[in-house]
Amino acid sequence: MRRLFLFALLGVSVLALLLSDLPFGLYLYGVERDQLITQLQRDAFILGGRAEEGLENGTPEELAITRDLAVAYRDEGGARVVIVDNEGIAQITNDPDDSREGLDYGTRPEIIEALAGRVVSGHRFSETLGVELVYVAVPIYSGQHVVGAVRLTFEESAVDDAVNRQLIGVYLVALVTLLFAVVLAIVLSRVLSRNLNQLGAAANRLSKGDLSSRAPEPKGPKELRDVSTAFNLMANRLELLVGEQKAFAADASHQLRTPLTALQLRIERLRDKVKSTKATEQGFDEIESEISRMRRLIEGLLALGRASSESLTREDVDAAEVVRQRVEEWSSLAEEAGIALTCHAPRSARALAVPTAIEQIVDNFIDNAISILSDGGAIDVTVTEELSYVVISVTDNGPGIAAADAHRAFDRFWRGNATHEGTGLGLAIVRQLAQASGGSVSLTPGESGGTVARVTLEKP
Repeated sequence: MRRLFLFALLGVSVLALLLSDLPFGLYLYGVERDQLITQLQRDAFILGGRAEEGLENGTPEELAITRDLAVAYRDEGGARVVIVDNEGIAQITNDPDDSREGLDYGTRPEIIEALAGRVVSGHRFSETLGVELVYVAVPIYSGQHVVGAVRLTFEESAVDDAVNRQLIGVYLVALVTLLFAVVLAIVLSRVLSRNLNQLGAAANRLSKGDLSSRAPEPKGPKELRDVSTAFNLMANRLELLVGEQKAFAADASHQLRTPLTALQLRIERLRDKVKSTKATEQGFDEIESEISRMRRLIEGLLALGRASSESLTREDVDAAEVVRQRVEEWSSLAEEAGIALTCHAPRSARALAVPTAIEQIVDNFIDNAISILSDGGAIDVTVTEELSYVVISVTDNGPGIAAADAHRAFDRFWRGNATHEGTGLGLAIVRQLAQASGGSVSLTPGESGGTVARVTLEKP
C-alpha cells in the first residue's frame, strides 16, 4: 500500500511536469525564434537604410561607414552581414577572417527574393560553414526602386542556447516541485500506511481472540477516522455478543442440568415404589436411556457453543505423545468390546493446537469407531509428518461411510443411518476444534473398507 501510493503520487507528479514543461519548452523555443527573427529584420532594415546612399551612388566613403557599422554589429554579438547591390554582388560583409566582398550572391534564394522586393526569413544548412543558420533578407529601397539587399544570418544553435538559458530556471522549478512531491508522497504514504497498519494489527488481534483489541484514533483523513471508529464499534458489539453467548452457555449449563438431575432422581424413586415387572423395568430403562441421551445432547451443545465462542490461543503440543496417552486410556474399553486398538506414532511430532483439542478430537474419533464395530473389529491410530503438517489418522475396518455422506458427517445433529447412541454433535465439535487450531478434518472411505478419520494440524 505504501509503495503503491508513493509510486502513484510520484508518477502523477512526473507526468504533470512532463505535460507542462515540454509544451512550455517548445513554446519558449518558438517565442525566442520569433523574437530573433523580428530583431534581425529590424537590424537588417537599419543597416539597409544606412547603406542605401552608398549603393545608389557607389560612394566608397559611404560604404566604408556602413562596413564599420556591420563590423561593430558583429563584435557586439550580432549576426553575419552581407549587403549586395541590385545585381547580387556583395559590397559589404563583416566576416572576421576573410572578406567575401565582390562575390556573387545573386543565386541565393533569399537574395533573389529580397531583390524582388520581398522580406524573407527561414533557416537552412550552410555548406560553407557546416551549421544550421537562421536568416533574414530584406530589400534596400531608394524611392520605388530596389538598389540592393541585406542578409543577416545567425547560427541556430544560438537560439537553442538562449532557450536553454531560460529553461534552466524552468527546470529548477520543476526539480524543486518534484522534490516537494517526493517529500509529500513519503509523508502521506507513511501517515496512511501507519494508520492502516495499526488498523490491520488491531483486526489481526481481534481475529485471534483478543476481544479487547481496539484501533487507535488515527491522525489523518476523515475517511480513515471513520473506518477506525466503525471498526471499534464493531469490536465493542462483537465483545458484547461473545460475552452474552458465554454467559448464556454458563447459565444454560446450570439450568438444564438441574431439572435433568431432579428428573433422574424422581425416576429412580418411582422405580423403587412401583412393582417390578419386566414391562415396568423395560419402561424405566427406556426413560433413563432418553434422559441420558438428553444429558449428552445438552453437554454436546454446550461444548460446541464454547468451542465456537471462546477465544483460544494455539499451543505447541507433542501430538505423538498425546495420541499414545489417549490410545492407552481407550485400550481397556476396546479390549472389553473385543476390538484390537493399535497405535503407530513417532517418538515426537510437534503440532499447533488449542488446549485439549487433540485429546478431544482423538477421543471422538476412537469413540465413533468403537461404537460402530463389533467383536473382531480393529482400529489403527497413526501419526505421520508431512512437510509442514502433522496428520493424525484413525482407521477402522467397520462398515465404512459412503463418499457422498462423508462431507455431511461433520454437520450438527447428522447421524446418517447410525443405530448406535449418539447426538450427532461429536464430529461437529471435532471440526470446530480443528478449525480453531488452524487445521482441517476429513472422513474418507478406507481402501479395503472401513472409514479413515483424519485431522491435519500445522507444525510450529
